[in-house]
Amino acid sequence: MKNSKVEICFIGNAIVDILSKISNETLNKLEIPKGSMQLIDEESSDKILKYIKDLTIISGGSAANTAVGYKSFGGKCSFIGQIGNDKFGDLFSKDLNNSGVLFQDKDLQLSEKTSKSIVLVTPDAERSMNTFLGASNKFNIKSFDEQFIINSSIIYIEGYLFDQPEAKEAIYYCCNLAKSHDKKIALSLSDLFCVDRHRTDFLKLIDEYVDIIFANEEEIKSLYQSELKESINNIKNNVDFGAITLGSKGSVVFENKLEYFVDPISLVELVDTTGAGDLFAAGFLFGFINKYSIEKCGHLGNKAASEIIKHIGARPKTSLKAIL
Repeated sequence: MKNSKVEICFIGNAIVDILSKISNETLNKLEIPKGSMQLIDEESSDKILKYIKDLTIISGGSAANTAVGYKSFGGKCSFIGQIGNDKFGDLFSKDLNNSGVLFQDKDLQLSEKTSKSIVLVTPDAERSMNTFLGASNKFNIKSFDEQFIINSSIIYIEGYLFDQPEAKEAIYYCCNLAKSHDKKIALSLSDLFCVDRHRTDFLKLIDEYVDIIFANEEEIKSLYQSELKESINNIKNNVDFGAITLGSKGSVVFENKLEYFVDPISLVELVDTTGAGDLFAAGFLFGFINKYSIEKCGHLGNKAASEIIKHIGARPKTSLKAIL
């Protein structure tokens, strides 16, 4: 790894996604909060799987999806995450490396199973994620090679990692390592409920380390417990660069407190919103690394997000170079 220079090192949960379409009635019957990401145990995972049919199984995880999207644009990147010693771990590793993202399992011979997220997509294309963390609970400072961080220009942190105490410790270690080597640090807030769980930790991390922030409207409002305009002003006072996605309303991007609105891209058909935020970040970061204007970074993020929601799953079906 010593000579393998990359532009961005993505850090997140190594998850295999199990996707299925589901009715609103069944979602209610399972008592699953629509549009959320909830953590579940193995028993709950097995219960949900009994109710769904026509499964699509694919490697996932928020930061890993962003990494694959970034690579699809033509970028060079790596991924840090913890898999289990099982068939799903093998699938995750194979998929990521085949996509061109550098991933190296340190092979700790864990007994825990690879993390999986059951993504249920209702007819309105909204996705509700039910995540069994498994091996991701064991992510710690011994789970990765420091050269992955040292050999990158930016590290990108998935907020979901804060759900594990050892992972939280590892994140601070990564941030200190990155700063000591003059790397920029990007953070994705990941999910509204994730922000609710870790608001204090996120605010501390942002204040001390973060250079680039990614959030959607509800996440940033929850972070500061304020309305959208005030929340955006607050984050601009703490972070140099960022993007706040507003769904069908477009997005707000900023650089050194200068704020720009990016128009949405109209779609003929919306199939599945899974990964929209992940791919927005991929497009934005590709523009950022290549010194695009902040407005063009936001526009590229919007285009990547609009591409991913045309089909089931959070990984690009075709090369994103075509939308540059």
